[in-house]
Amino acid sequence: MVAQASGPTRGDVYDYALGSRRIRVLVVSATAYSRVYPVIVLVHDRADGDVPGILLPLPGDLAGGGTIDLSRVRFADPAAFGHRHGRIAAALAAKVDHGLRRLLSLEQHRTSWIRTPGDDRRVDPSSY
Repeated sequence: MVAQASGPTRGDVYDYALGSRRIRVLVVSATAYSRVYPVIVLVHDRADGDVPGILLPLPGDLAGGGTIDLSRVRFADPAAFGHRHGRIAAALAAKVDHGLRRLLSLEQHRTSWIRTPGDDRRVDPSSY
């Protein structure tokens, strides 16, 4: 019996065909809901520095390094995936997850206060 390839999984770095260019991408979601069209972010070839929550350095020992650009998120064409370079470390995956949640306004705040128009009081939304 031959094992079937499971396809891209979260945290994998791949070569990817984007039009006529060959780039590298990081798979950020490949769940049952996005298995057909995984969600990816682009990886720049050069090291652009570290801008927490937006640009994160990809280690040099993984696909030659570069910069993970969290602002360049998109659904992937499954036919465009090429060579798999490897998987990012858990610590970097946590930074990617936190950055995407922040960038997409998905962070849950423990204390959420709103101001009512014309009123200086703060209202706790859980009291509604």
